Amino acid sequence: MLELMRKHARNWIMKVLLGIIIIVFVFYFGSMTGRQKADAIATVDGKVITYQEYEKEYRNLIDLYNRRSGGRLTEDMLKTLNLKQQALDKLVYQAILMKKAQDLKVKVTDEEVRGFISSLPTFQRNGVFDDRLYQQMLRYNKITPEDFENEQRKSLLIMKLEDLLQDGVHVSEEEVSSFYEAQTEKINVSFVRLRGLDFEGKVQASTSDLEKYLKEHSGDFRSPEQIQVKYLFFQARDFTARVTVPEEEIADFYNSHKQQWTKAGKTLPLSSVRDEIVSELKHSRSMRLAYEEAKKARDTIYQQENFDGYAATHRLPVAGTEFFTVKNPPETFRQIPDFAKTVFALQKDELSNVIASQGGYYLLKVAAKKAAYTPELKIIEKEVRQRYSAQEGSRLARQEADVLLARLKKGDKLQIIGKEKNLKLEETGFFLPTAPAPKIGTSSQIMKTLFQLSAKKPHGEEVIFINGDYFLIEFRERAQSDRQLQPGQKEQLKKVYLDLKRGEVTQSWMEESKSALIKEGRLKITKDLKDL
Repeated sequence: MLELMRKHARNWIMKVLLGIIIIVFVFYFGSMTGRQKADAIATVDGKVITYQEYEKEYRNLIDLYNRRSGGRLTEDMLKTLNLKQQALDKLVYQAILMKKAQDLKVKVTDEEVRGFISSLPTFQRNGVFDDRLYQQMLRYNKITPEDFENEQRKSLLIMKLEDLLQDGVHVSEEEVSSFYEAQTEKINVSFVRLRGLDFEGKVQASTSDLEKYLKEHSGDFRSPEQIQVKYLFFQARDFTARVTVPEEEIADFYNSHKQQWTKAGKTLPLSSVRDEIVSELKHSRSMRLAYEEAKKARDTIYQQENFDGYAATHRLPVAGTEFFTVKNPPETFRQIPDFAKTVFALQKDELSNVIASQGGYYLLKVAAKKAAYTPELKIIEKEVRQRYSAQEGSRLARQEADVLLARLKKGDKLQIIGKEKNLKLEETGFFLPTAPAPKIGTSSQIMKTLFQLSAKKPHGEEVIFINGDYFLIEFRERAQSDRQLQPGQKEQLKKVYLDLKRGEVTQSWMEESKSALIKEGRLKITKDLKDL
């Protein structure tokens, strides 16, 4: 191509073509730069936090809370949890810490990263780092070694910086004693529970309400794209008979992998593991032969477009699947990394590349596709109505909880409110604030509230949200427990309290740094959360 352009450089047509290419480069790469800026939702001292980073962090938080709520997370609950703010704060704080580490010239060496990864039990066999296991685990989790190691480097850098920030934090004996008393003092609270389910009966949904809800949440009801494939399987064990393993290779393999065969600190003799070695070497070579056969088949079928013909000529059985979605591939392929992503990227009648599995290699061809679509309301009205009622019921429960909390703050008693609103008033009974609240549950939100409650301040500052329900709580009384501080517990409590103080120091520093950066114009939030 370059030789052709040089040869005809004076030709007017080539000049026009060159002009077009230059324009494309200018506009394309210019638009890429503009798109990067447009994607920025915040900058910290010039470091851009992109929408893609935010979206990934936000989705991770949604998955976390959805698991905690048993899959009952609604949009109203998302607003209550303020996950968008949590996701943005985490990314901003990370950027601030990384900038501080750069200012202080805090670095992490390659040796430190390797040492840390090697120490992780996940990547060890018999207490020794196994590179093969490491690579397999990363492939299974769809992470490249470079990305994984960069993440560990970032984590180690933050840990080093935190150690510097927290250096000099100490705990006195008096603090340990006070902390112990706070841990052993029991609390009893009364509470009312407001469930979205109890408010669903008040929801009146018209057809227009349901149509609007379906339009706004069409992705929740969308019937996903489906695909059907046929395939050839080149199984490794079909090639085992063609493999021989010389004795010298068995000995070489044994000597280079002795750490795999240790028992009670002693290396097992070759004779006791010979069959295992032979089996592994045969499988490895059978896999290689299977791949070569699959690759040859792929090249021929691709050129001649004769999938069925090739199979018939070489007496290979053609298998097929029923229609399946990207989230529910056939059982045969579920252990293959990126299988669904790979096949759903193919067009009808398109041939895949050679796809590896533990037992051999596959060649697939897309037999048919069904496009994704959203059913009409009349077809899925029951499901739409249920989801709409659940969302509105949760919204009404939260709305009522906010109204009642405002009354509590004005001095009304929970018992009076409960009777008036026909809400069941319950008590937890005495329990330690560090333990799950009986009949309620546990969360960082309720633990924080419980430690703040007293006779002078009987109510928390916010509605408690746990597992999809809303709680209003009221202080009843405190009592000393009969627990005694054991000799070994003192040092343990001291360590726990020290970690708490160190965390508070870091959090305080982070908030001060954030405020200073905003004031100096070095931290800018360029997107409003409501627009994200």
